[in-house]
Amino acid sequence: MGSAALLRPESLDEKITLSMSISVLTISVMALILWLTGALQTPKVGPFLDKDPTIFMSFILLAAAILALKASRKVTSLVLSLMVLAIQFSGGSQPLHPQAWTVTSMIIISYSTAVILFSIERYSAAQIISYTAGTVAYALFLSEITGITETEPHFRACITSAAMMVFLAIGLLSTHPSHGVVEPLYSGRIGGYTGRMLIPIVIGSLTLTSFIVISGSSHIPFSADVFLATLNLALLIVIITFTAYKLNVVDYERIKNQRKSQRMWRFFRNVVDNLEEAVAVLDRNGEVLHSNTAMKNLELDLRRLWRENLEGKDLPQPIGTIRSGGRYFTGWAIPLDDGGIISLMDISGLVEVQEDLRSSLREKEALLRELQHRVRNNLQIITSLINIQLQDADGPVKEALLATQTRVRAMTIIQESLYSTDGYSSVHIESCISRMTEHLKSLLGAHGVGFNIRADLRLNLETAMPLCLMVNELVTNAIKHAFPEGKGEVHIEIDEGESGYHMRFADDGIGFSGEGEGTGLKLVRILVEQLEGDLKILVDEEKGGTEILVPFRELQYRERT
Repeated sequence: MGSAALLRPESLDEKITLSMSISVLTISVMALILWLTGALQTPKVGPFLDKDPTIFMSFILLAAAILALKASRKVTSLVLSLMVLAIQFSGGSQPLHPQAWTVTSMIIISYSTAVILFSIERYSAAQIISYTAGTVAYALFLSEITGITETEPHFRACITSAAMMVFLAIGLLSTHPSHGVVEPLYSGRIGGYTGRMLIPIVIGSLTLTSFIVISGSSHIPFSADVFLATLNLALLIVIITFTAYKLNVVDYERIKNQRKSQRMWRFFRNVVDNLEEAVAVLDRNGEVLHSNTAMKNLELDLRRLWRENLEGKDLPQPIGTIRSGGRYFTGWAIPLDDGGIISLMDISGLVEVQEDLRSSLREKEALLRELQHRVRNNLQIITSLINIQLQDADGPVKEALLATQTRVRAMTIIQESLYSTDGYSSVHIESCISRMTEHLKSLLGAHGVGFNIRADLRLNLETAMPLCLMVNELVTNAIKHAFPEGKGEVHIEIDEGESGYHMRFADDGIGFSGEGEGTGLKLVRILVEQLEGDLKILVDEEKGGTEILVPFRELQYRERT
């Protein structure tokens, strides 16, 4: 405990230590002031205070040592107690006649020894010394207030010093309440409560009755000793009756709290037992404290679940799927301070739905594979038919059939790119265009034309189909018309911008003449319109070459009816 916390006491022992020490410090400082001003010699003050200032200096140091002990400043308390011993054994101004011969000095030395023992954690010995010295101080205090004092000066003490020595004993015994022989008095159980209640009552009663009896002994018809014993017996009966009443109140509260706990436990059991979820409460060793009906019906090895999910864990743990009685369960293992809770819920319905979804997905995947197969076969049949027609065709008819064949091949490549992915929802544009250009180079014999393609993005089928067909037409047109010598470069770039996508198609051929508009360019315009884009054709008349720009956006899937 720190010094700041000691000045704001919260527990009973802190309050006792602080109040006793402050009382001793206040009285001792006032006594020293009176000694310095010479007021101790006056008849009104003199009988109540010691004439020796070293006594009050020792009291101040002891009170400070007790506060240091309570604040866990062991070194400080040791130094202060050693200073007290030095003062007492020096004898003040008379070293040859030490103060230790007086009962006050002996008690002060005992308290200093107790402080040292507390500092080295010898709690029981320190408390026994403090209790013994405090008892002697209490006897001195009773002697002074009743007037029955010893004639020997060394065995007498003024009433103020005796009271302060009692205060110091109480303060010392409160410094370490959780250790030593005083621990039962400060416990939170009924014994500690009873002891803390009885001790001040007994001390106050004995002090008051002793003072009354001895002071008024001349007016009592019996012997003072007999009357004192009778009065103490009567007080003892009153104290026992009062204690019985307090214990009955405590026992009544205990019974009331016990019944409340039992009602809460029954409520808890009723709630848990009627839950659809299977719930079990286990102790820290994995033994089942309570399990509801649903959990009992599962007949699970709860100790195994404890070892796998709760033992040594601080955070809730998910429990994997468990099968019992043909049904499926999952849940949570929740650790507590003294055990844990296992809660399971029936997910058989979810498992069945999941299995139905898997089955439906397998059917859809089979259907898609069959559809892919049929589409590919149909496209191959179309290609084969075109090839047959090409054998007997020539002139413009052959050109038209070749153009149709390239478009069919483009659609085939797009379909293959789509079905080569797991999602069936998007096409990798750069891969698709690369395959088309390689096919066209081979088909049209344009091995001297180089293609630089940058289109690393994925688009849905609604957008990919017209886009790739448009590129197919532009590449075919460039190979046929832009490179009469069979050599050149073509750049195809597709980027995503803030407002959509941008395609740039550029070649370094002889340029676009603009005379007439063939079927290919018409088809390009139709595809650009389908993409909701704009077609811009730029021709470099000085250097030659054509650049085509097409801004467009990704189309949304339209429901088929």
